[in-house]
Amino acid sequence: MLVLSRITVSHPHINAEDLVEASRLQIMDSKVSILLGLSVLEVCLIIAMKHLHDVYEGEPFNFQMVQNEFQKFIQRKAHSVYNFEKPVIMKAFEHLQQLELIKPMEGISVRTQKEYQLMKLLLDSGQIMDAIQKYPHCPTDVRQWATSSLS
Repeated sequence: MLVLSRITVSHPHINAEDLVEASRLQIMDSKVSILLGLSVLEVCLIIAMKHLHDVYEGEPFNFQMVQNEFQKFIQRKAHSVYNFEKPVIMKAFEHLQQLELIKPMEGISVRTQKEYQLMKLLLDSGQIMDAIQKYPHCPTDVRQWATSSLS
C-alpha cells in the first residue's frame, strides 16, 4: 500500500527506491520515532536511565538517581549541554513518563515524593542507540556519553 501511494501522474511507475522507502517506513520502530522528537535534555535523561539500567542490571530507578547521573555527565564531560535547574529536569522527566517511555513501578503513592518514586525504562538499549545515531544535530559529547559503558 505504501508503494502504491507514491504513484502519481509525474511518477507513474514503481521503482526500487519506492520499495526501499516503503520498507524503511514499515519497519521503523515507533519508540525510536518518539525519541527523535525529544529535546536534548530529554535524550540526556534517557541516556542516564540507560546507564542506570546497565549498571544496576535492570533494577528500577527514580528521578533523583537520573538527575544525579545527568549532573555527573554535565560536570565531567559535557561542553555543549546546558546545566538545567531541577524543576526543568523534573518537567522533562514527567514528559518522558507522559510519552510512556518510562512508567512507575507501583501506582502513584501519596507517601512517596515524586523524586523518589521507582520507575522502569520501557526502551531497550538497541532502540536508544538507534535513535542516538539518527538524532538530528546530536551534540558530540552526548553521542559519546550514550556509547560509553561508563556513566
